[in-house]
Amino acid sequence: MSVFYVYQGDTYKYELAGEYVWSPKLNSAGGKNAGYTMMTNVKKGDFILHNCNGKIMAISIAKTDCYDGDQPSELYGKSSTSNWDKDGYRIDTKYYELDTPLLVTKYKTWLAANYVDGSAFTVNGTGKQQYMCKIADVHAVYLLEKAIELQKSTDTISILKAAIADIVEEKESEYDQIEKNEIDNLVGSSGDKKPEWNNKKTKQETITSLTTGREKPKRDTQVAVDALAHAEYVCEFDETHRTFIRKNGKPYTEPHHLIPISKYRDFEYGVDRMQNIVSLCSHCHNLLHYGRLEDKLPVLKKLYDARKDALRDIGLDLTFEQLMNYYK
Repeated sequence: MSVFYVYQGDTYKYELAGEYVWSPKLNSAGGKNAGYTMMTNVKKGDFILHNCNGKIMAISIAKTDCYDGDQPSELYGKSSTSNWDKDGYRIDTKYYELDTPLLVTKYKTWLAANYVDGSAFTVNGTGKQQYMCKIADVHAVYLLEKAIELQKSTDTISILKAAIADIVEEKESEYDQIEKNEIDNLVGSSGDKKPEWNNKKTKQETITSLTTGREKPKRDTQVAVDALAHAEYVCEFDETHRTFIRKNGKPYTEPHHLIPISKYRDFEYGVDRMQNIVSLCSHCHNLLHYGRLEDKLPVLKKLYDARKDALRDIGLDLTFEQLMNYYK
């Protein structure tokens, strides 16, 4: 899942009513435009923050991947862009409008002090002059938290909190505490038999958020436990790495999706598979989630080389460069 930031201006109310975002493919001179091309990166399930005249007016969830679409008739003549080429990009979205819009310039100082390269804001904390941008998770969470402080509607607050939870969950953790407890209990009740990999290609199971209606990947804790047992409860980056013994007698290692489960939409087949779950000591696991890229690379390269053939067998074919980009 990614989070995007769009500057809609005069077209906002029409796109809100029609539940979509649209842009031309080319600028008025017939050339490519980074803000329009960015539209093509939006996938079903991504979040979009909507800015109109300097205020965040709504958050939406993409109902479709970006696709080619002619300019909607209601947009023609409504902005300086609307008389350009009809050929464009479109994303169908589910809008959740704020009852109190958020004035973004109020947070300029914080955005400047917490600048992130590639996000929707400049080093000065001002918005980029670009139609559609990616927004860094830390910026999105901060602005959504500030928006929550202004809202009166409990439904709106619930939606914004759910969005923050999804963003934070995908960035920081694979398994919540309930799942971790379940994994620990299942490890304790499992026998000593080493589970074998199943090479059958399967689709990724998903669940639907009751709050936002957003589709999310489903994690099977038994698959994680089987992956740990298959690795015989050692750190697969370095078997000599120190672990401790669980209360149930098994060495403690943690399951980690090598291809992050949040990237399931990039693949035809499911990523919650034993072949994609590696057993790691706590240090290596936390390094991959929170460490610097240069420190992650040796771990990623060894794990990738060990698993790339097994991943390909179940339809998860990717280069090391693709995997590395998931961890930047």
